[in-house]
Amino acid sequence: MSLSKNTIQTKPRVKGPAVRIASAIHSAAGLWFFILLSLVLFSGTLAVFAPEMDQLIYPEMRLSLPQKGVGKINPGAIYDAVTQAYPGMGITYIDMAAHDRYAPAKTTIIFPDNKRRTVSIDPYTAKIIGEIPDMTVHSFIARMHAVLFQGLFGFYVVNFCGVLLLAITISGLIIYKRFWKSLFKIPRFKRGTRILLGDLHRLIGLWSIGFLLIISLTGSWYFYNFPLAHLGLVPNIIETQPSPHNISQADLDALGPQTPHRQSGAHLISVVLSAYPDMTITGIMPPMNLNMPFVVYGDRDEYLHGKDSNSISINPFTSEIIGANLSEDLSLSQYAFQGMSQLHHGELLPKNWGWPAQMIMKGIWFLCGLGTCFLSVSGLYFSLKRTRQSIKQLGWRKVWHWGKPWGGPMGLFKYINVLVLVALIAGYMHMVSMGQPKPALPQQAFSSQQAGPFNVSLRIKAGPRNDAINPIQPGGRLMVFPNIEGGLFEDARTILIGLTKAKGSSARGVRVKGAEKIAFAPLRLPRQLEGVEIWIELTQWDGTTSRTQWALSSGKNIAPL
Repeated sequence: MSLSKNTIQTKPRVKGPAVRIASAIHSAAGLWFFILLSLVLFSGTLAVFAPEMDQLIYPEMRLSLPQKGVGKINPGAIYDAVTQAYPGMGITYIDMAAHDRYAPAKTTIIFPDNKRRTVSIDPYTAKIIGEIPDMTVHSFIARMHAVLFQGLFGFYVVNFCGVLLLAITISGLIIYKRFWKSLFKIPRFKRGTRILLGDLHRLIGLWSIGFLLIISLTGSWYFYNFPLAHLGLVPNIIETQPSPHNISQADLDALGPQTPHRQSGAHLISVVLSAYPDMTITGIMPPMNLNMPFVVYGDRDEYLHGKDSNSISINPFTSEIIGANLSEDLSLSQYAFQGMSQLHHGELLPKNWGWPAQMIMKGIWFLCGLGTCFLSVSGLYFSLKRTRQSIKQLGWRKVWHWGKPWGGPMGLFKYINVLVLVALIAGYMHMVSMGQPKPALPQQAFSSQQAGPFNVSLRIKAGPRNDAINPIQPGGRLMVFPNIEGGLFEDARTILIGLTKAKGSSARGVRVKGAEKIAFAPLRLPRQLEGVEIWIELTQWDGTTSRTQWALSSGKNIAPL
């Protein structure tokens, strides 16, 4: 058959090697790790509004807003209210929710035997609202997105998704040349599902380029640091984040021979705000031990800094500022470490723009997240569609092609996807089981004895990783909890607890740590227990030392707390 001279012959478009390689990477990375990527992308999308979900579900997370024009109370007054409601307990970091008009302040209280409860506080009145459940919608989504319920290894795996997403994004840009010309191209709604989904895949991908690059680059940054730098596989380029300044022994000596009294939280915050009037207080870390400062965290309207980018250490006895770690003193790598987190979470607007602007930014981030979820699912659809068209098999041959270990579009990687699902479910079940009340181990008590002006009793239980029914086992570990009666705990500047016939620090005495009702000291028992005594030594502020001891065999079994 001859061709007319008016007939135009067109050669099929030949893809260059770069496009072919990019196409292979784009398809393989998205298909082989489909379930892993989809879980991380979907949980990350939900995490955007997870705090607001908690506020809708849990009454303890909602506020009764005051009249217009009424501002939040001095953050130190919130600390004072918590210490009054839970005297002698351990108070951890208090999140002031400074930039959220509708969220309460939160902190976790440590009770005896390391039991913990998270409480919410009204930041306008300092009134305790109530206790928050251990597992909320926010905490569930956050743990799933951060570690897939797998601990540190899960953190490594999630960070690897940043590398995958970066490879998918860059390869997509290589495949789709001159992509900017299609930013406003209308999808073809009347050409069938395959064409419509293809148009939507490209269009959503184009409009999400900025989001995808931010998420993938920050995710790859996390992967460089955890696990690569963390395991010593690459150089660690991040300098250690500055830590609070401790109170020196000289500072404690300067307090004099009388028992000092701690200043109120409201007063300490006033001192900090007098020195840094431009600071918005975002959190407080109360001291757990005598040499720890009262640490105040805040921001000063910095851009792409964490909400706790400034920390002020203050002596809780004298109100003297003993150290300050300010954002302006951060090195480039420290700033990058904080900035990457802000970028990843979509906190791109200055905090002083207010709550409405932050909600708009959250909405944009949520929609972009939904778009990436669509890209993942539609990409799987295209791969399955191509596979069905290329394989003309029926019946058992088709089943065999999909079922054999190396068959199907995912090949061997289908087992990785199944493993991800199994690990996710198993990790969640393990987490739930860990949260269930466990049978308490037996404890022993040692009766009250006089040690100078102090009346002291002890309670002991088996230490970590020791499931012995009897807490006293040769060579075992003990947790010792002293109880100083009459409210004289603060009169002891130093408390040491030790064992006779022991070795190392257990023989010299271990310094007691923690607040009054959760004070503890870990000890290791000697191999030979005959004749062993447990002793406590208390040093007052004027240097007077008192000591008493009990025969280790004199403890009496008591019901666990």
